[in-house]
Amino acid sequence: MSKSAKPVLELRGVSKQYAGGIKAVRDVSLSLDEGKLLALTGTSGCGKTTLLKLINRLEEPSGGSIVYEGADVRQFDAFRLRRQIGWVMQGDGLFPHFTVRQNIAVVPRLLEWDIATTELRVREMMQLVQLDVEAFGERYPHELSGGQRQRVGFARALAGKPDLVLMDEAFSALDPLTRDDLQRDFKRLQSELGFSAVLVTHDMAEALILADEIAVMRDGQFVQSGTPSQLLAEPADDYVAGLLDTPRRQMRAIAELGG
Repeated sequence: MSKSAKPVLELRGVSKQYAGGIKAVRDVSLSLDEGKLLALTGTSGCGKTTLLKLINRLEEPSGGSIVYEGADVRQFDAFRLRRQIGWVMQGDGLFPHFTVRQNIAVVPRLLEWDIATTELRVREMMQLVQLDVEAFGERYPHELSGGQRQRVGFARALAGKPDLVLMDEAFSALDPLTRDDLQRDFKRLQSELGFSAVLVTHDMAEALILADEIAVMRDGQFVQSGTPSQLLAEPADDYVAGLLDTPRRQMRAIAELGG
């Protein structure tokens, strides 16, 4: 990543070990610059979701340090830290008894914004994720499609004006057309709002399309990191090459269909 840009997030030798000596994350270091998207990818159980949870202190590291906007995250109250960092999970995670408007307003209310400012932000976010305020504001999650629920999930994650958004398989539960539409809308939102993001995904094609940089994990460690072009041009080993094989094969198949 660019050395001139200001890092929003830095991980310095971060490790996570559970009881019984199970090492989920091993000596991981990374730096994420302003406005960039980092994709964490790898096979199931490689440690990528654990690493995501360490960033906002849903889990605590066994070693190393995590620095957010220049300060060690252990200096923050854990609950306050999570209000400053957006979180989008697989399957949206909306509160079923809250309306769309109430779901989006959760973080602004926790941050003790006044009612008028909160309502203005809710309307702004609904417009940004392309949900009509009058048509959807008073609906409940069960009255929405999967794509609409995930749009509300993005709006809620961004409502508190975070500089960093964490996403755990945020697009994986959607049908292909909805998924593609939301991916493009997310990149538009990132460009407009300027936040940084860390995306956990098992889908290498998704990582290649969305990310500025990709970090490939295996057994709790980074085996390669770089831009999508760098990984495609020179995979570090057979493991990385194997992960890249599916999108390569799909691209070849599509090319062959076109003659």
